[in-house]
Amino acid sequence: MQLRWPAWLSRLAPAALSLPSQCGACRAWPCRDVLCQSCWQRFHHTPRRCTGCALALPGIATERPRCGQCLQHPPPWVQAHAWCDYSYPWQTLITHWKLGQQPGLARHLAGWMQQAPDIAQAVAQAELLLPIPLSSERLRTRGYNPAAQLVQHLGAARHKQLLTTLVRTRDTPTQRGLTRAQRLRNLRQAFAVPQAQLAAIAGRHILLVDDVMTTGATFASASQCLLQAGAGSVSVLCLARTA
Repeated sequence: MQLRWPAWLSRLAPAALSLPSQCGACRAWPCRDVLCQSCWQRFHHTPRRCTGCALALPGIATERPRCGQCLQHPPPWVQAHAWCDYSYPWQTLITHWKLGQQPGLARHLAGWMQQAPDIAQAVAQAELLLPIPLSSERLRTRGYNPAAQLVQHLGAARHKQLLTTLVRTRDTPTQRGLTRAQRLRNLRQAFAVPQAQLAAIAGRHILLVDDVMTTGATFASASQCLLQAGAGSVSVLCLARTA
């Protein structure tokens, strides 16, 4: 039997979605968005970032877009983008989103990312948007992949059927507290492109998407996997970058 919403409830639903709530930072009431206007103006900054590691660094400019470390040891991707630093209040919102079972925050976070000109351009120029995949074990535990949510909100419908183009081959131990070298060893052969998906990435410019970038080890491992499988080039995008 097919269930149907009562007519009055169908009319009420759109209005319910726009009901005010508390600001996610200062808890001010009422607030029509995740953050109130005052907190948005206080915490939202757009510093120049290194195009190699996405760190916000002094001295980075259009004519010098990369830090010394990335010049000496270039990453496997063309360009890296990050919307914010992993700091308050964004860190709190990300924790609620990922660990607090609040998947609805993804729409707001992706909407903010799309407002950044460099991110909007990176999404528009990419031929494929691919999320960093979770292992099947972690996906069952969490119930959803935050990176895949971002791709679904950032990309057009043409990207949605390709969410499994890059897969995780095993459940790796947590990366928390590990150095970059340890993370790279932890992620060795952790990603793969299924044989049936090789044609989909051949020669394409791919934008890899994840929620948080810490050392770049996950992006590096996934990028190398895609390039070895035949991708033309890779850029990376994260919501937040740790310092």
